Amino acid sequence: MSSLHKRAMDAVLQAADMDVLGTLEERGIKERHSEEADEAALDVATLHAYRVFMRICEAQGVEADAFLFAELAQELAEEVAQEGDMLDE
Repeated sequence: MSSLHKRAMDAVLQAADMDVLGTLEERGIKERHSEEADEAALDVATLHAYRVFMRICEAQGVEADAFLFAELAQELAEEVAQEGDMLDE
């Protein structure tokens, strides 16, 4: 990973960290190692991924398609779940 990519990723992660803390506070979640906290972090991660997708589309002059994003996210979730199932065996 190039230095530029690493700095960009660090900035995105720092923003996500702040958003997760805010989301936990908004939802009144005190236990950081709970299913609710996991769901909050997933919600923030999905929102950040969607924002990145939208910005990339804008920068490339491509029409951003929210349904395509959702479809691809679902496919990724299914792949990750299958990999997890394979690891559990």
